[in-house]
Amino acid sequence: MTINEALSEGRTAFTEHHLETPFLDACLLLAHTLGRTKEYILASGPDPVDEKSLVTFRSLVARRLENIPVSYLRGVKEFYGREFLVDPRVLVPRPDTETLVETVLSLLHARPEPRTVHDLCTGSGCIALTLKLENPYLQVSASDISPEAGEVFRENCRRLGVSVPFILSDLLSSVPGTFDIITANPPYLTDEEYAAMAAAGWPEPRVALAGGLEGLDIFMRLIEKSVASLAPKGYLVCEAAPGQFEALGKAMEKAHFSSVEVTRDLAGRERVIIGQV
Repeated sequence: MTINEALSEGRTAFTEHHLETPFLDACLLLAHTLGRTKEYILASGPDPVDEKSLVTFRSLVARRLENIPVSYLRGVKEFYGREFLVDPRVLVPRPDTETLVETVLSLLHARPEPRTVHDLCTGSGCIALTLKLENPYLQVSASDISPEAGEVFRENCRRLGVSVPFILSDLLSSVPGTFDIITANPPYLTDEEYAAMAAAGWPEPRVALAGGLEGLDIFMRLIEKSVASLAPKGYLVCEAAPGQFEALGKAMEKAHFSSVEVTRDLAGRERVIIGQV
């Protein structure tokens, strides 16, 4: 069987099961199987696939059909041009979250004084470690309520050659000090959305996804408590879902943030809210 034939087989299986990106999923899994890049796979269609690799590829396809994310099957996910280790202990980083990183980088470009950043609900560490790697002068720290997420975070620190302290904490409860910027991509799915994903067998941890009846429970706690942990003129920068920003803006105003703005992602959807104290 050739690479093109293997890709076609995987794409057909994924299409029949109504997966969103059947060809991309097949391409990434075949590249992982062969130890090659996606670009190599796309350029080498007529090349043969050996029988052992074909068995491995078909096994990965079968697991993908069980709703296991491609990133878990590969063990890595690219975020902001770097590969982060991921597995069922943490949320898979989404491209939308790069909007949060870009927002913070824009804040730093416009006002270079901020030096301290703390990333809440850090998971794999994709936000915290990216900010540190993009701005080595920043003093970055991170926290999560999950000890398992802390294990993945430290693995990614080693993998990327960066030192960022991790604190086990329920939001800011065990995080000392104040910060110029606090970032967070907290759980913001509604209970109904999470229940539907769980019923379909989605393997990402509940603690990283479920945000209560309207998906706002974690946000409301964070907004209330973050003011005391922000330095004067400090920023709270959070990712949220379209449709949640009106409620979040009102909560920030009630908590006496002096200004509130919303940033859109590449698809034009409201994605990040910025509050300044």
